[in-house]
Amino acid sequence: MLLQHLFDQMYRPLRLRGRSANTCRLYGCTIRAFGKWLGYPPTIDDLTDLTLSQYLDHRAAHRSPYTAEKERSQLCSLWRFAADRRIVPTRPEVPPAPLPDRVPRAWTLGELAAIYRAAAATRGFIGPVPAGVWYSALVSVLWETAERIGAVLSCRPDDFDGQHLHVRAEYRKGSKRDRVYRLSDRTAGLLRQACGTNRLLEWPRSHTLLWAKYADIVARAGLGRGRHLSFHALRRSAASHFASLGGDPVQLLDHSSPRITHRWYLDRRLTDRGPAPCDILPRIDEPN
Repeated sequence: MLLQHLFDQMYRPLRLRGRSANTCRLYGCTIRAFGKWLGYPPTIDDLTDLTLSQYLDHRAAHRSPYTAEKERSQLCSLWRFAADRRIVPTRPEVPPAPLPDRVPRAWTLGELAAIYRAAAATRGFIGPVPAGVWYSALVSVLWETAERIGAVLSCRPDDFDGQHLHVRAEYRKGSKRDRVYRLSDRTAGLLRQACGTNRLLEWPRSHTLLWAKYADIVARAGLGRGRHLSFHALRRSAASHFASLGGDPVQLLDHSSPRITHRWYLDRRLTDRGPAPCDILPRIDEPN
């Protein structure tokens, strides 16, 4: 049985019922990447500890260790599902690899302003909407809500009342809680100009192209390229600046634990208010 068939016909309807479309998309990306490495569409016979370990070593060498760990978790979940139903005779014994504890990085206000200017200067049209207006609206909404890109793109015209954006639970990761955000007059005005027919910010092509176009905007802003510079950097930036001004970033991001917020989102350059060692330790370059 093809691994994709196992996912489509059994795992997705039984284990991912009610989960976001993005979660299902990410499983599909993992299965395709595994198949690309194998050189053929993966089957349940490819679910062996040695094969999976070799694949994960390859992924960690060519992608981030976090990507490799996500794919290990997804492939092992599919494998355990198949084993529970006696489709395969064994269960995975592929432990997680150690992950580096990265320091989150946020955009400075100057960098954010450069991104906004580059977005506003984008030429062309997205459907009937000028591209500069569409991208400006997208960047502004992501900044003022700290929402994930998938949730914002799922919003419909009737989720926006002219001042407030209602992001429904089913649009959001976990699908647990609605959120309502009051937007600035400027952002609300951009949304009114960019509003589509079926989606508030209607993107008529693939999400892959949107990510590529946004990468072009960041590059035109003079900030380089890289996966760490994608839409999620706006979410980290909003949380870090919000915290630096006394706001509650855990509530803003709707996280279940402050540990998640502090480990993965807050840039210490913005949020650490206490004295640094250099403020307290005596100078060693001058005589007493």
